[in-house]
Amino acid sequence: MSRQTLFRSFLRHPGRVGALCPSSPSLCRMMVSRIGVERAALVVELGPGTGVITREIVRMLPKGGKLVAVELDEMLCLQLRRNFPAVEVLHDSASRLDAILAERNLPAADAIVSGLPWAVFPESLQREILDAVAGSLAPEGWFTTFAYLQGLMLPAGMRFRRLLNETFGEVLTSSVVWRNLPPAFVYRCRRRSE
Repeated sequence: MSRQTLFRSFLRHPGRVGALCPSSPSLCRMMVSRIGVERAALVVELGPGTGVITREIVRMLPKGGKLVAVELDEMLCLQLRRNFPAVEVLHDSASRLDAILAERNLPAADAIVSGLPWAVFPESLQREILDAVAGSLAPEGWFTTFAYLQGLMLPAGMRFRRLLNETFGEVLTSSVVWRNLPPAFVYRCRRRSE
């Protein structure tokens, strides 16, 4: 899928699409490493966009593993379905993740990978999505997402980190992926112990 598709989606919905360039291969690999994708029965991807992280998840999924991708942009959904016929691509909101899994009689996810543009969301939507993620994650599962380095000290970036700490029992930060435009890092999060 092309940068043109992402750019057109950005122009149509600038509040939903947070980047003009797809994530780099280095960031994609970092996003799906150390979260157990290679052993997962169910992985959920939120905001797959053009599918660059989707491709890495599919590459790592074990035989019999399932990937469900939740995308709000209809044009991106159509392209994802064409390019990844084995992936269940749903035109829906990430805030409905717990309901989506229940409607399909799917278990809690072993890993949830997010490419959502958190910095453009209001705090209420950030909380709503993170609550749905936490409620949809298996007890030993991982949630992973990324943030751009330059946003780390901005109010939205600090607020998002605080919300991660409130929602999850463990929040780990990767090293900076300098080979991404702009440079980014990955958050890996686990649920609080019951």
